[in-house]
Amino acid sequence: ERLGAFGPDGVLVQRSVAGPLAMVQAVFARGELTAFHACQRVREGASGGASHKLGLDLPEAREHMARLGAALDWHGALFADVIIGPDGPRFIDINPRLVEPANALASGVDLTWALLEVARAPARSGSVPPQPIAVPGVRTHQLLLAVLGAAHQGGRRAVARELVHAVLHRGEYRGSREELTPGRGDPLAPLPVMVIALATLIRPDAWRRFIGGSAGAYSLTPAAWRRIRRAAES
Repeated sequence: ERLGAFGPDGVLVQRSVAGPLAMVQAVFARGELTAFHACQRVREGASGGASHKLGLDLPEAREHMARLGAALDWHGALFADVIIGPDGPRFIDINPRLVEPANALASGVDLTWALLEVARAPARSGSVPPQPIAVPGVRTHQLLLAVLGAAHQGGRRAVARELVHAVLHRGEYRGSREELTPGRGDPLAPLPVMVIALATLIRPDAWRRFIGGSAGAYSLTPAAWRRIRRAAES
């Protein structure tokens, strides 16, 4: 009320849906679906990010995305957060971009390459070759997000436990691949994880400094929305 959110423009109310969160991604070439992948957020890291993912087979979500892309004659990428409820997938957020495509790549779907092919398509003739169907059940993780989440949720002991499980490939790290900072082929890649792990072991609340303000840099405030409305009406 203090921010003026309950003004003449009204509010949006959503009904809660119980179920795991899934992330679905698609690439379209002039309305034709050329690549698709879905994965479940197995564990939540810092600020709601997915520290651990599991590749899924979601034909119903694929059908919804294909229909949406065809109706829009979409040329590019679409990403959506989906709640897998008892009555099927429920879409809660859609964005015109790719988000963390590493699980898709590990599952056999190269979303980035598909998007590059789509970007080149207007300058050449012929259709964009489709990507193969993803192999479900592939596990990936981002240790950096997991460490930040452990510091937030459990403190110093949780961070230490997370690092031990990751090094020994225990629990949810068993059979899982690192997405963000793989050491193989790039020995400097794990350096950010080492720095954050050391910082949070010394001072667990340091996690705030690494993620604070990230959403605030691009989130839409009520005041900004009113400004957009005024500009559109003028």
